Order: sequence, then structure tokens, then C-alpha cells
Amino acid sequence: MITRPAKAAGKLYPADADDLVTDIAQLLLSFPAGKKFPYGLVVPHESVSLCGRYSAAAFRHLSKQINYIDNVVIISAARPNVKGVVLPICDQFTTPLGSLSVNKRQVESMSLLPFVHRNDREHFETSKIEIQLPYLQTCLLEFEILPVLIGQMSEIDMDLFFNSLPSNRSTLIILSIDVTPKNMCINDPLEKVIFNNFRNFVKSMNRELTLAEADITSDYKTSGYKNLLPLYESYIVH
Repeated sequence: MITRPAKAAGKLYPADADDLVTDIAQLLLSFPAGKKFPYGLVVPHESVSLCGRYSAAAFRHLSKQINYIDNVVIISAARPNVKGVVLPICDQFTTPLGSLSVNKRQVESMSLLPFVHRNDREHFETSKIEIQLPYLQTCLLEFEILPVLIGQMSEIDMDLFFNSLPSNRSTLIILSIDVTPKNMCINDPLEKVIFNNFRNFVKSMNRELTLAEADITSDYKTSGYKNLLPLYESYIVH
């Protein structure tokens, strides 16, 4: 059994399990339960202390879906100079809240695409996927993950990749990307390309991408919503 260790524990989020689940639960409880069924989320990948409220605004939409979702595809940008789609070799990803199994069946299926390869080192060198795991472990029950890093690739191949993803009620797709509030501004060039292709994919599926904070009540707007605006935005796909 090969396990990817919790590289970001104690750095991007608390290393103590009790502290971690308490921090995330408090963030989630600062928002009302989501009313829409999320097929996907777009959330930032900075530390819990810096962007936890932005992430929680999206993850709280899972509050009524814990009995449906058993598979989560987590997508983020690979390091510079990496080409194609990188899937892990390892069997599990771990955090202080426990281990999560990699969906081996989907890894094997996705590996048939010509631009896909497997490399644990690339997944170890970035925490963009790991940072989302404690939120998922707090929000969901039993589920597997498909961790995906996207590097440099053609528009055609990226379109093929997104259209190869499972599209059903039991699968949640998470895009781990930093989007700032000014006209969906993204500083990282590769993250910008991935986000734009993801938006096209969402549109082709006849779904909508909306701000995760869009349906917060007026009470929440006056008490905390304005504090969400300066740094990042999160979105739901429904």
C-alpha cells in the first residue's frame, strides 16, 4: 500500500486532527446550508487561515448531499514544464483526519488516454489537491478520490480530458484554482487556461457556474459576506 503523506499539515492547515476539524467545522457553520445540488466546485488552494471562508462558502453546499457523493475528482495545475495529465501511482492520500483511497478503476481508465501519465513525485511536490481533502473529509462520508494534475497540453486534449470525466450524481468535480474577484482574474497562466476550459465544459453540459456566495441571505451578507470579496472567489456548478 503506497500512501502520499500529509505534506501540508502544520503549514497550510493544522496538523492536529481535533484542531483541524474544529476550524473547518466553524468555517462551514458560518454559512447557511446550500440549496442547490453541486456537481462541481471551484475553490482556492491557499491555507485554511487565508482562504478558509472562501472555500467553506462552496463546500457548505455539500451539506445535504453526503449520502449521494462517493467519488470526488480533484483537479489542479501541475508545476511549470509538466506536460499532459498526471495521475498518481499511490493508493492513498492522507491527512490528519485519515486516509482516502484513490479510485484505481478510474485511474486505469483515464490512463488509456495518450496524454495521461502517472507520477507520484509531481503529486508530492504540490499541495493544491491536498488542501481540499480536509474539507471533503469533514463534509462527506465514504468516498474515493481521483487526484488530477494538468500540465501543458493542447486545447483539443484538454477538451477530451474534461469530456472523459464521469458525469453522474455520485461524482463531485473540484477545481482547485485561485480566482480573484476582479472579473474572474487568475494570475497563474496555466490555471487560467484550465479554468477557461472547465467553464466551456460546464457550458457544454448545460450546467451553470455561479458564485458560491450568491444565495447567502441578507443577514449573512451584512455579517460576513463583504469580508469574502477582497481575496478570492469560489463557485458551484449546478
